[in-house]
Amino acid sequence: MSKQKKKIGSRVFGSKLTAILSISLVLLLFGIMIIIGLFAKDLSDTAKEHIRLTLVLDDNIKDVERISLEQNLNKAPWTNRLDYVSKEDALAELAEELGENPLDLLGYNPLPASYEIYLKPEYACTDSIKGIEKTLKNKSYIQEIVYREELINLVNSNILSIGRLLLGIALILTLVSYMLIRNTVRLMIYSKRFLIHTMCLVGARQSFIRRPFVWENTRGGIWGALIALGLLYMALSYLDSIFPGIMKMITVTDYVLIFVVMAILGMVITSLATVFSVNRYLRMRSDDLYYI
Repeated sequence: MSKQKKKIGSRVFGSKLTAILSISLVLLLFGIMIIIGLFAKDLSDTAKEHIRLTLVLDDNIKDVERISLEQNLNKAPWTNRLDYVSKEDALAELAEELGENPLDLLGYNPLPASYEIYLKPEYACTDSIKGIEKTLKNKSYIQEIVYREELINLVNSNILSIGRLLLGIALILTLVSYMLIRNTVRLMIYSKRFLIHTMCLVGARQSFIRRPFVWENTRGGIWGALIALGLLYMALSYLDSIFPGIMKMITVTDYVLIFVVMAILGMVITSLATVFSVNRYLRMRSDDLYYI
């Protein structure tokens, strides 16, 4: 009798382990999608941080006005970094590019001083830049505001396209994940269909019958998320050995976020799949249980 119990126990444990591993592999796909999304965000932020405005200053600007302008620009919410290019620095850069000094030819320095404003990613779009331009245009000592609008539009349109693609893949993965986890859960509950029917016959409420199945499979979703996170970490460690620097791009906060998302997703999908699967057997007649 004890051998029979052990055999049944090992089968139950094996089926639960198989279900958890199946859930973890599905959640691993989501983890990979989140990592790709984080990498895409980092790349988009890096690209946006290179977008800059050039404020061309009037030659007659006073030092007091320039210092006041610099202080205001540093305090501005859109400024990520601010570089001042003096007339002399601008002339030196141009002379290096041309291979000769324009000062020798013209007898004076024709280049104005300027400020290079590197924008924060959230302000690197044409609407925000036009608002910034409107704010700065009323300064009499600012001669011109220069930026490459076509480049900004190109960067943002490419980022939007990538975002839509990732969202589409995430939605497809959600649907596929639900179907796979639902089938796994249904197989687990299938062996207990007669137990469910017996509980119905003795008058147990449907919510009472569903509760242990939901709780058990929800825990399976959490364990699946933990296993998926471990597999994801090992995969990233392996990639880091081939392409050094990948692990540095992901912070502890990112790992916590990934686990929380995978755990919530695992619990929600397994709970929904369990409820629908149990409800199916709750609605069945006893004769039908033998033919499914």
